[in-house]
Formats: sequence, C-alpha cells, structure tokens
Amino acid sequence: MQDKTRLRQQDFWTALVLIAVSLFFLYKTSEIPFFRANAAGVESGQWYNSAALVPYGIFAAILVLGFFLLVTALRQGGAPGVDQLSVAVNWMRTPSAARMGAVALILLAYIFSLVPRVDFIICSALVLLALTYGFHVRRPRATLIALVAVLIPAAYALVMHFPQSAWNAPHDDDWLTLACFAALSVFMFVETRLAGEKPDGFLRSAPLVALIVPAFLIVSMAFGFRQNVPNRTGLFFKQIEYQYYVNVRPWLAGKKGS
Repeated sequence: MQDKTRLRQQDFWTALVLIAVSLFFLYKTSEIPFFRANAAGVESGQWYNSAALVPYGIFAAILVLGFFLLVTALRQGGAPGVDQLSVAVNWMRTPSAARMGAVALILLAYIFSLVPRVDFIICSALVLLALTYGFHVRRPRATLIALVAVLIPAAYALVMHFPQSAWNAPHDDDWLTLACFAALSVFMFVETRLAGEKPDGFLRSAPLVALIVPAFLIVSMAFGFRQNVPNRTGLFFKQIEYQYYVNVRPWLAGKKGS
C-alpha cells in the first residue's frame, strides 16, 4: 500500500510537469498561423497544410494525458501534504529522479539544439537509440552513455552554429551526429556484453528501427502531406529530396500518362 501511495505521489508531480510542458509548447505553437493562408511557408494553404497541425496534436494529447494522470493521482492518495517537501527532496536523490532528469536533458537537447540545426533523420535516430538503450536496461552506466552520446553533438551544434541564419546551411554537425549514432550502436552492444548480458531483440533491432521511423515520418510529411520539414539541406534528407524530384516524381508522372 505504501508503495502504491508513493507511486501516486510521483504521478502527481509528473502530471504537473507534463501539463506545464504541454501548455508551454501549445503557446509556442499558437505563434504559427493556423487558419490563415500564406502561412508558415505554405502559400494559399488550407488549415490542414499548416505546420502547426502536428505539434497541436502531439502537445494537446500530452496535455489531456497529463490531466488524466493528475486526476488519477489525486483520487488514489497522491495529493501532497505538509511533509511532501522533504519527501520530494529525498525523491530527487533517487535513481528514478536521475533517470527522469536524463530523459529531460535528452529531450531538451533534441528540441532546442539538434532538430533546428541537424538532419532530422540522423538526430531523431540518435535520440531514439539513446532512449531505447539508456532506459530499456536498468544500468546507470547505460543511461550515462546514452546521455553523453546525445549531449556531445547537441552542444557542438548549439555552440558552433548558434545563429538562425546558419540553421539551413549544410555543415559538419550532421557528420558528428552520425558518428555519435554509430558509436552509440557499437558501445551499446559492447557495454551489454561487458555487463554479462546478451542484447535482446529490442537492442538488436534498435539501430535499424531508429533510422527507419524518422525516415518514414519525414518522407510522409514532406511528400505525402506537403508539410514543411526542418533542415532540408540535411545530409540524408537532401539526398532523399533529390532522388524524389529527379527520379521518383518523373517516373510517377510517366506511369500516370501511360
């Protein structure tokens, strides 16, 4: 019973964080015109072409889930009492708090440093692999390796290419992020073996899945839904866009005309 109460108390604070984060990003998303034409790079676009559509959906869903979690925590005894401050301080020193802090740092590095400056497929693959490896197993060393692998290219991109005018230019942080992805893939298998374990199916398939998921997403967004995508001059997306307009699109046009 005590464990359940403690879990609900943690849910209470987690729900507050989720609600605060989702409200912040919904506010920032509101700066993207939604019902106007000539908005967000889409000329004479309709609302379903707005770049705000996806972030509205994602953060609205997180907001709803945050409120559900908050109500559940309050109904099951997770409301904070007078002595909750000391409990919260003690919880911040636990491994669970460290893992949550690592997740927060990875997401902050992804949103504010990597996505605006680095090829979307490469940086998303790195973050997906880091989250899978660093938190699928319960070894603090794995979490630390995953965190460092993300922070290195994020810090480099932020420091070396800080001005917004440099975001769309092809630069070296794509290669550094790709190198970190490859290094993390190798370290993941080596560290798991050194820990006396065998990589399970999740870890074995993680590098491939981490590459396929963002590639499918960015291709669907760019060529299916005609959405703006970040960093079109990125290392991978530049090649995909070239092949689409030079080979795939003419081939599809010829197939329709035949």
